[in-house]
Amino acid sequence: MNRFSKLKSSLTSEPLGWHARLFREWAAYNAIAFAIILATVYLLAATSLDVTEQAVGHIVATLLVALFGASLYAVVLGSLQWRVLRQRITIPRRRWIIACLGPGLLAWLVIILPTVVHTAASGGDVQAAYLLAASQALALGPLLGPSQALALRPYTSRWAWWIAANAVSWLFVDAAIYLLSLIFNGLDFLRTDGSAGEVYGMLLLTTPLTGRWVLWVTAHDSLRPPPPPTKA
Repeated sequence: MNRFSKLKSSLTSEPLGWHARLFREWAAYNAIAFAIILATVYLLAATSLDVTEQAVGHIVATLLVALFGASLYAVVLGSLQWRVLRQRITIPRRRWIIACLGPGLLAWLVIILPTVVHTAASGGDVQAAYLLAASQALALGPLLGPSQALALRPYTSRWAWWIAANAVSWLFVDAAIYLLSLIFNGLDFLRTDGSAGEVYGMLLLTTPLTGRWVLWVTAHDSLRPPPPPTKA
């Protein structure tokens, strides 16, 4: 058995939590979530309602726009990821969605809205700015790590590793694309003027890595006894 075969056998071993169907579902559900979020942002930005102008200079309006975007992010991504998690641990869907809400709100307030407001002020394409900023915010997986890890803490002893999973997956793909950009001009789109489609492709590349990691984090030998049910 060569080294590649040994590595493949190790990664797909049952003690490490491997489950082929759940691995495929994780990648598919994340891809669907990213597509739904970006499509919704694109359609809303294309409407006649100029939420950007409403948000400029108005704290309440800014917070409402950010809260809507964060809720979209949390409900869509959280619900679809939970469809995989529920088959391994007894985590409630609401708990996982709430774990996605804080990072989503931070992404909208720090990344998306400032980018769009700047674009609007300079007379640029607001719709394109919304789409690109939203896709780049989605790509910042490390934002999700700490919040989701805390949500996993009652269910698995490996909960802290989920922080590393999000950070390492993102850094690995980012580094790989950067190294390839040294050979193929224009590929390093995160440091230049990229498109939402390019960032979406990068998001897809991270899903197999996080998918393999989430199976290990929720492997049977890492699970804690289920927490007692909360009183209504």
